[in-house]
Amino acid sequence: MIRVQQLVKDYHLGDSRVRALDDVTFEIPTGALAAITGQSGSGKTTLLNVLGGLDTADAGRYWLNGRDVSHFNPIEWSRERNRTIGFVFQSFNLLPALTALGNVELPLVYRRVPPRERRRVAEEALAAVGLPHRGHHRPSQLSGGQQQRTAIARALVGNPPLLLADEPTGNLDAETGSEILGLLEHLHRQGRTIVIVTHSTEVASRAELVLSMRDGRLLAPGGGAA
Repeated sequence: MIRVQQLVKDYHLGDSRVRALDDVTFEIPTGALAAITGQSGSGKTTLLNVLGGLDTADAGRYWLNGRDVSHFNPIEWSRERNRTIGFVFQSFNLLPALTALGNVELPLVYRRVPPRERRRVAEEALAAVGLPHRGHHRPSQLSGGQQQRTAIARALVGNPPLLLADEPTGNLDAETGSEILGLLEHLHRQGRTIVIVTHSTEVASRAELVLSMRDGRLLAPGGGAA
Protein backbone atom coordinates (compact mmCIF):
# COMPACT_ATOMS: atom_id res chain seq x y z
CA MET A 1 0.00 0.00 0.00
CA ILE A 2 2.76 2.47 1.00
CA ARG A 3 6.41 2.53 -0.04
CA VAL A 4 8.71 5.47 0.59
CA GLN A 5 12.37 5.79 -0.26
CA GLN A 6 14.88 8.29 1.16
CA LEU A 7 12.33 10.95 2.09
CA VAL A 8 13.80 14.30 3.14
CA LYS A 9 11.84 17.28 4.47
CA ASP A 10 13.31 20.55 5.76
CA TYR A 11 11.61 23.47 7.47
CA HIS A 12 13.22 26.91 7.53
CA LEU A 13 12.76 28.97 10.68
CA GLY A 14 14.43 32.33 10.08
CA ASP A 15 18.06 31.58 9.35
CA SER A 16 17.81 28.08 10.79
CA ARG A 17 16.98 24.86 8.99
CA VAL A 18 15.24 22.00 10.76
CA ARG A 19 15.37 18.58 9.10
CA ALA A 20 11.99 17.01 9.94
CA LEU A 21 12.54 13.91 7.79
CA ASP A 22 16.03 12.57 7.20
CA ASP A 23 16.48 9.78 4.63
CA VAL A 24 13.33 7.87 5.65
CA THR A 25 12.71 4.56 3.88
CA PHE A 26 10.07 1.90 4.69
CA GLU A 27 7.11 -0.09 3.39
CA ILE A 28 3.63 -0.70 4.82
CA PRO A 29 1.85 -3.64 3.18
CA THR A 30 -1.78 -3.54 2.14
CA GLY A 31 -4.07 -4.47 5.02
CA ALA A 32 -1.55 -3.71 7.77
CA LEU A 33 -2.21 -1.92 11.05
CA ALA A 34 0.89 0.24 11.52
CA ALA A 35 1.94 2.70 14.24
CA ILE A 36 4.41 5.57 13.84
CA THR A 37 5.86 6.44 17.25
CA GLY A 38 8.26 8.99 18.67
CA GLN A 39 8.55 11.94 21.00
CA SER A 40 7.28 15.41 20.08
CA GLY A 41 9.47 16.81 17.32
CA SER A 42 10.57 13.38 16.10
CA GLY A 43 8.99 13.93 12.66
CA LYS A 44 6.10 11.50 12.96
CA THR A 45 3.33 13.99 12.18
CA THR A 46 5.34 15.47 9.32
CA LEU A 47 5.68 11.96 7.92
CA LEU A 48 1.93 11.35 8.22
CA ASN A 49 1.23 14.64 6.45
CA VAL A 50 3.51 13.61 3.58
CA LEU A 51 1.82 10.20 3.38
CA GLY A 52 -1.55 11.95 3.13
CA GLY A 53 -0.45 14.52 0.59
CA LEU A 54 -1.01 17.39 3.04
CA ASP A 55 2.69 18.23 2.76
CA THR A 56 5.38 17.35 0.24
CA ALA A 57 8.87 15.99 0.74
CA ASP A 58 11.85 17.95 -0.56
CA ALA A 59 13.49 14.79 -1.86
CA GLY A 60 12.80 11.06 -2.12
CA ARG A 61 10.11 8.88 -3.68
CA TYR A 62 6.64 7.84 -2.56
CA TRP A 63 4.50 5.07 -4.03
CA LEU A 64 0.87 4.83 -2.89
CA ASN A 65 -1.11 1.75 -3.87
CA GLY A 66 1.42 1.07 -6.63
CA ARG A 67 1.39 4.60 -8.07
CA ASP A 68 4.31 7.02 -7.89
CA VAL A 69 2.77 10.08 -6.23
CA SER A 70 6.09 11.80 -5.48
CA HIS A 71 5.43 14.73 -7.80
CA PHE A 72 1.66 15.05 -7.62
CA ASN A 73 0.39 18.62 -7.81
CA PRO A 74 -2.30 19.88 -5.39
CA ILE A 75 -5.16 19.02 -7.76
CA GLU A 76 -3.85 15.49 -8.29
CA TRP A 77 -3.43 15.05 -4.53
CA SER A 78 -6.95 16.31 -3.89
CA ARG A 79 -8.33 13.67 -6.23
CA GLU A 80 -6.14 10.97 -4.71
CA ARG A 81 -7.17 11.80 -1.16
CA ASN A 82 -10.84 11.80 -2.12
CA ARG A 83 -10.48 8.34 -3.65
CA THR A 84 -7.92 6.61 -1.44
CA ILE A 85 -7.43 8.19 2.01
CA GLY A 86 -9.52 8.87 5.09
CA PHE A 87 -8.15 11.11 7.87
CA VAL A 88 -8.77 11.04 11.62
CA PHE A 89 -7.29 13.82 13.79
CA GLN A 90 -6.69 14.24 17.51
CA SER A 91 -8.88 17.37 17.63
CA PHE A 92 -11.74 15.73 15.68
CA ASN A 93 -11.98 18.70 13.23
CA LEU A 94 -15.77 18.59 13.11
CA LEU A 95 -17.64 21.67 11.86
CA PRO A 96 -19.63 23.00 14.85
CA ALA A 97 -22.47 24.40 12.73
CA LEU A 98 -23.24 21.01 11.18
CA THR A 99 -24.87 18.00 12.79
CA ALA A 100 -22.96 14.73 13.09
CA LEU A 101 -24.76 13.55 9.96
CA GLY A 102 -23.87 16.76 8.12
CA ASN A 103 -20.21 16.38 9.04
CA VAL A 104 -20.16 12.79 7.80
CA GLU A 105 -21.89 13.79 4.56
CA LEU A 106 -19.35 16.50 3.76
CA PRO A 107 -16.87 14.40 1.73
CA LEU A 108 -19.78 13.14 -0.38
CA VAL A 109 -20.84 16.72 -1.09
CA TYR A 110 -17.39 17.30 -2.61
CA ARG A 111 -17.93 14.17 -4.70
CA ARG A 112 -21.27 15.56 -5.89
CA VAL A 113 -23.20 12.57 -4.61
CA PRO A 114 -26.97 13.27 -4.80
CA PRO A 115 -28.49 14.38 -1.46
CA ARG A 116 -30.66 11.32 -0.86
CA GLU A 117 -27.82 8.92 -1.59
CA ARG A 118 -25.27 10.74 0.54
CA ARG A 119 -27.74 10.84 3.44
CA ARG A 120 -28.19 7.08 3.21
CA VAL A 121 -24.44 6.42 3.04
CA ALA A 122 -23.72 8.81 5.92
CA GLU A 123 -26.36 7.15 8.10
CA GLU A 124 -24.80 3.75 7.38
CA ALA A 125 -21.35 5.10 8.29
CA LEU A 126 -22.62 6.46 11.62
CA ALA A 127 -24.31 3.14 12.37
CA ALA A 128 -21.03 1.34 11.58
CA VAL A 129 -19.24 3.32 14.33
CA GLY A 130 -22.01 2.81 16.86
CA LEU A 131 -23.86 6.13 16.53
CA PRO A 132 -27.07 5.29 14.66
CA HIS A 133 -29.21 7.63 16.78
CA ARG A 134 -26.89 10.63 17.20
CA GLY A 135 -26.85 11.94 13.64
CA HIS A 136 -28.95 15.04 14.36
CA HIS A 137 -26.80 16.21 17.28
CA ARG A 138 -24.19 18.91 16.82
CA PRO A 139 -20.59 18.27 17.98
CA SER A 140 -21.12 20.32 21.15
CA GLN A 141 -23.87 17.88 22.13
CA LEU A 142 -21.60 14.85 21.78
CA SER A 143 -18.99 13.42 24.15
CA GLY A 144 -15.35 13.31 23.09
CA GLY A 145 -15.65 9.65 22.18
CA GLN A 146 -18.79 10.28 20.15
CA GLN A 147 -17.08 13.16 18.32
CA GLN A 148 -14.16 10.90 17.43
CA ARG A 149 -16.54 8.18 16.24
CA THR A 150 -18.23 10.80 14.07
CA ALA A 151 -14.83 11.81 12.69
CA ILE A 152 -14.05 8.17 11.91
CA ALA A 153 -17.42 7.80 10.16
CA ARG A 154 -16.57 10.87 8.06
CA ALA A 155 -13.20 9.34 7.17
CA LEU A 156 -14.88 6.09 6.12
CA VAL A 157 -17.87 7.43 4.23
CA GLY A 158 -16.11 7.27 0.87
CA ASN A 159 -14.88 3.72 1.58
CA PRO A 160 -11.16 4.55 1.30
CA PRO A 161 -8.68 1.65 1.47
CA LEU A 162 -6.25 3.69 3.63
CA LEU A 163 -6.96 5.39 6.96
CA LEU A 164 -4.42 7.83 8.45
CA ALA A 165 -4.96 8.70 12.11
CA ASP A 166 -2.97 11.37 13.97
CA GLU A 167 -3.12 10.72 17.75
CA PRO A 168 -6.76 9.56 17.51
CA THR A 169 -6.96 8.78 21.24
CA GLY A 170 -4.90 11.76 22.43
CA ASN A 171 -7.84 13.90 23.61
CA LEU A 172 -9.77 11.03 25.20
CA ASP A 173 -9.74 9.38 28.61
CA ALA A 174 -8.22 5.90 28.86
CA GLU A 175 -11.49 3.97 28.65
CA THR A 176 -12.85 5.95 25.70
CA GLY A 177 -9.48 5.82 23.96
CA SER A 178 -9.45 2.04 24.28
CA GLU A 179 -12.92 1.92 22.71
CA ILE A 180 -11.78 4.04 19.76
CA LEU A 181 -8.70 1.86 19.32
CA GLY A 182 -10.93 -1.21 19.35
CA LEU A 183 -13.05 0.37 16.61
CA LEU A 184 -9.94 1.02 14.50
CA GLU A 185 -8.86 -2.60 14.99
CA HIS A 186 -12.32 -3.73 13.86
CA LEU A 187 -12.01 -1.61 10.70
CA HIS A 188 -8.57 -3.09 10.13
CA ARG A 189 -9.98 -6.62 10.32
CA GLN A 190 -12.37 -5.62 7.55
CA GLY A 191 -9.35 -5.17 5.29
CA ARG A 192 -8.37 -1.51 5.56
CA THR A 193 -4.79 -0.37 5.86
CA ILE A 194 -4.50 1.85 8.94
CA VAL A 195 -1.56 4.03 9.96
CA ILE A 196 -1.68 5.61 13.42
CA VAL A 197 0.67 8.30 14.68
CA THR A 198 0.94 7.95 18.45
CA HIS A 199 3.14 8.48 21.48
CA SER A 200 1.13 5.87 23.39
CA THR A 201 2.92 2.60 24.08
CA GLU A 202 -0.46 0.87 24.46
CA VAL A 203 -1.56 1.93 20.98
CA ALA A 204 1.79 0.88 19.50
CA SER A 205 1.64 -2.51 21.25
CA ARG A 206 -1.55 -3.35 19.37
CA ALA A 207 -0.08 -2.60 15.93
CA GLU A 208 1.34 -5.24 13.61
CA LEU A 209 4.10 -2.93 12.41
CA VAL A 210 5.79 -0.20 14.49
CA LEU A 211 7.92 2.53 12.93
CA SER A 212 9.85 4.44 15.59
CA MET A 213 11.26 7.89 14.83
CA ARG A 214 13.79 10.18 16.47
CA ASP A 215 15.12 13.49 15.16
CA GLY A 216 13.56 12.89 11.76
CA ARG A 217 15.14 9.48 11.28
CA LEU A 218 13.56 6.06 11.31
CA LEU A 219 15.04 3.85 14.02
CA ALA A 220 15.98 0.21 13.52
CA PRO A 221 14.28 -2.29 15.89
CA GLY A 222 17.27 -2.13 18.24
CA GLY A 223 16.93 1.63 18.63
CA GLY A 224 19.63 2.88 16.27
CA ALA A 225 19.14 4.74 13.01
CA ALA A 226 17.77 2.53 10.24
